[in-house]
Amino acid sequence: MSVKEQPLVSVGVPTYNRPKNLRILLESLIKQSYQNLEIIVSDNCSPESETETIVRQLMASDSRIKYFRQEKNIGMFYNFKFVFDVSHGDFFTWAADDDVRSSEYIEVCLEEFHRAEQSSQLLLVNTFSQLIDPVQGQVIKVDQGCTTVGLPAPERYKKYISSIYKEQAGIGDLIYGVIKRDAVSKAMAIQPNIVSWDHFFLAQLALDGEFYTIPLALMSSAPGGMSSSKSVAQIAKIQLIENPFFISKPGWATVICFRRKIWNSIQLSLPEKLALTAWTDWYYLTFYTSRKIKKFIS
Repeated sequence: MSVKEQPLVSVGVPTYNRPKNLRILLESLIKQSYQNLEIIVSDNCSPESETETIVRQLMASDSRIKYFRQEKNIGMFYNFKFVFDVSHGDFFTWAADDDVRSSEYIEVCLEEFHRAEQSSQLLLVNTFSQLIDPVQGQVIKVDQGCTTVGLPAPERYKKYISSIYKEQAGIGDLIYGVIKRDAVSKAMAIQPNIVSWDHFFLAQLALDGEFYTIPLALMSSAPGGMSSSKSVAQIAKIQLIENPFFISKPGWATVICFRRKIWNSIQLSLPEKLALTAWTDWYYLTFYTSRKIKKFIS
């Protein structure tokens, strides 16, 4: 199959003021063995010009790169949304500006979709991901993703929600998998701007179809994830969250948003919706209590 005959894969790169890391990421994307890509960089109004300079240097030798600069900072969530909205690919993947993909990452993910082409259930494919200490270069953790192939919708949802805090290493790189365009479009259309928005986005995908994580570490991340290092107020400022309830009562907002996902799902029967609602309420009450952060749901 020639490059032009391959499905187009869009890579969305939302970035803000990390030019050196961005260069490393973009160089890893340019070297992908899968060639039919569009690489969309959205600069969220970085204060310095170095980000644009680096991207335009790389654009000069690779026409697949497209550069957008926001006139003002639109917040992290809307920058993620922007790169998808302007994309055209049959498949889509976000790439964080401090991550690195191995040269075969996209190709092996597409191969899994090809193997599963007789089934319309597979929506997302990713790989194991390593969290790397930037100073010593050592592996700190390995994110083993979440595979839900063959499970019914309620079990897919429960396995994903459980994986956020129990099975994964806490890196949270599932969001950076390769995803069918229609699945992203449907989930983003109803996704609110909320703390840990990616958890709700992925919960929607878990209800709609299957995930498969390839057991090879073909990407790496840097420490310093936002949800683990910043307060709710700080995250709200970065994301430009305007709903005061989402800021003041993040625990209750979490439960309510997950309930909406469940009750709006056409994949679930009424008994399944009731059972998943009860399970979600129990799960998060237990989680918040065990973490001694009951203040979030007070």
